[in-house]
Amino acid sequence: MQEEELSPKELAKQLAAVFGTDQYEVTEDSFREILFIRIKGLDTYPEQKIEELAGPLLGEIESDFEEIILLNLE
Repeated sequence: MQEEELSPKELAKQLAAVFGTDQYEVTEDSFREILFIRIKGLDTYPEQKIEELAGPLLGEIESDFEEIILLNLE
């Protein structure tokens, strides 16, 4: 399957939708090449379920970031 390039905001929006919310924040650490995506309600999912739900989307994207970290949005 062809990788698609999404902006960090588009990626966060799609991930938030996977977790049933439209509330998210995106923070980029360009120096360390890390993308932080905070998603409302993420803390209600066990880590294994988060990986199961987010994995397919994260596996298909092309990213300039070394790491994408999902966190709960307080």
